[in-house]
Amino acid sequence: MYMDVMEALRREIGTVAAVREDGALVYIRSSQVYLLAAENQQAAEALCHGLGQASQVAVHHLETARLLEDRLGWRSMECRAAAYLELDPPQTRNIELRALTPDQSEEVLEAFGEALGTEEIQDALRTGMLQGAYQNGRLAGTVGLYPEGGIGLLAVSPDCQGMGIDEALVAHITSWCLENDFAPFVHIPVWDEEALDLYKRMGYTIDNGSVYWLGGDN
Repeated sequence: MYMDVMEALRREIGTVAAVREDGALVYIRSSQVYLLAAENQQAAEALCHGLGQASQVAVHHLETARLLEDRLGWRSMECRAAAYLELDPPQTRNIELRALTPDQSEEVLEAFGEALGTEEIQDALRTGMLQGAYQNGRLAGTVGLYPEGGIGLLAVSPDCQGMGIDEALVAHITSWCLENDFAPFVHIPVWDEEALDLYKRMGYTIDNGSVYWLGGDN
């Protein structure tokens, strides 16, 4: 499932850094991320020569991840790719949802800075890609899109767990993607069984293969 690469090109958020008949390397300038899709290891090794300065690299084969671990000295995180393939968005409970703006940075960072990371939150706020769920007038959860196009930044306050807020957030961002002609997809760490179960419940198809994210902080 190379939806990350296809969507980056289709949404025009990525450019082709290298290409051959059996693979492509796409660069996301806004986040300095490379996405590599190759049909075999020979193609992957050839495309890796197109890598420039990067903050992260995503690849679809373990052998390629090991190659880049050795070459770059980075660690990899294994994920499952999931995509929403239905025409209609998932249904869930009604909840107050708002688009979050940069002037709410302090509120969001105080609630979820430790869980999501300061830089990721600020980037999402700056690009208008972060949504918030409110419970009794207080920020109870977030969800958004990463610069590479995937769903992420999903977090719910500990005291609001078990209220269906996570499902409402996933349903909302899925619906937003469909309305904007984006294919909803997400990369979920293999160890995060709770998130895998959540996206399955919300109608996402989980790919059997893995995606490996490499970076200095993984």
